[in-house]
Amino acid sequence: MEHLGLVDPPEYEEGYGYGYEADAAPQQAQPAARPRPVDDGMGAIRPMPRNPSVGEPGGGGGTSVTPIPRPARPVQQVKEQRVHIVKPQEFSAGQEIGDRIKQGAPVVVSVVDTDPIVGRRIIDFCSACVYMVDGRMQRVAKSVFLLTPSNVEISDSEKRRLKEQGLYKLEI
Repeated sequence: MEHLGLVDPPEYEEGYGYGYEADAAPQQAQPAARPRPVDDGMGAIRPMPRNPSVGEPGGGGGTSVTPIPRPARPVQQVKEQRVHIVKPQEFSAGQEIGDRIKQGAPVVVSVVDTDPIVGRRIIDFCSACVYMVDGRMQRVAKSVFLLTPSNVEISDSEKRRLKEQGLYKLEI
């Protein structure tokens, strides 16, 4: 059984036989030392009390925090715009896509005829652009994506126009 590791060998049973037990004297725990005041030439620095009294600012145990009100994002009118169509062949076309999204225009990106590696990079870039403007990215056909900023909606007539060009396969 010893060779399987199921039983300790006899020489290791009493403290493992290394002789360290006799050398080690039992140690008692020492209380943690309090921080001492530091004098940097500007006067003594004292540690802050853990529980400030009730009359002091922030009394009752800790620092008081006053939240700063942040202005709400203004509500924008929903716009309907003509969709800009981009069929990129190289990654540099991403600038055109990003500029259109920044301007608040919807964009259809078709990577059907694009090299798969470049197409994946372009779609990743488009995803970041849409995230930046709090917009939406929707797959509308195989390898075709519709990018819309947050305040833009695509009209049914625009969807039909895209469908006629084979760039929109969803139900209208």
